[in-house]
Amino acid sequence: MEREAPPVACTLGQVDAAQRADRWRALASRALAQGSATQLGVRLVFDADPGVADELQALAALERECCAFAAWSVRANGSQLTLEVTGDSDEAAAAVQSMFAALR
Repeated sequence: MEREAPPVACTLGQVDAAQRADRWRALASRALAQGSATQLGVRLVFDADPGVADELQALAALERECCAFAAWSVRANGSQLTLEVTGDSDEAAAAVQSMFAALR
């Protein structure tokens, strides 16, 4: 039996979503080196300054809980960290790209 994909929706309330967006903006203003849309979502590259890895991992973990329709991957590349967020449908990819449009 095939498992049903989660709905393309965030489960955060308005206040929590605003606070989460503030954390993403703060991290981006502090360390975002490059951001681009991909066919399936987005790729964001951050400078691996002190504390950035911890915050990026924490945010990705939180997003996995509320935006289960997307895959969240963080990997280290020397002095940079790359976050890739992808969806498995056109709708999910568009939602991911929309989530991070203001940061890129």
